[in-house]
Amino acid sequence: MDNMIVRNSSASTRVSKSVKDKAIKNLAKRGITLSEFLRFAVGKAADDDIELLNFLDTPEALQGKSEVENGNIEKIGSLDDLDKWMDNL
Repeated sequence: MDNMIVRNSSASTRVSKSVKDKAIKNLAKRGITLSEFLRFAVGKAADDDIELLNFLDTPEALQGKSEVENGNIEKIGSLDDLDKWMDNL
């Protein structure tokens, strides 16, 4: 009984059904359940052993940053155009 892990707390989150279904499918390919993955992820976070994905360091973002810094950009509209587009979303 000394080796028994007591799980006496829960955590929850809400995601779309399609995201959940995709996650279950992809995790199953690796032989783990969604619950197992979440327990693992929360445990890693508790141990401060996490590496967050930084979208600003992706090859695409770095390429875009380089293009802007070197003036290699194409203007496709104004801020007013963006505002109008967002208003129609």
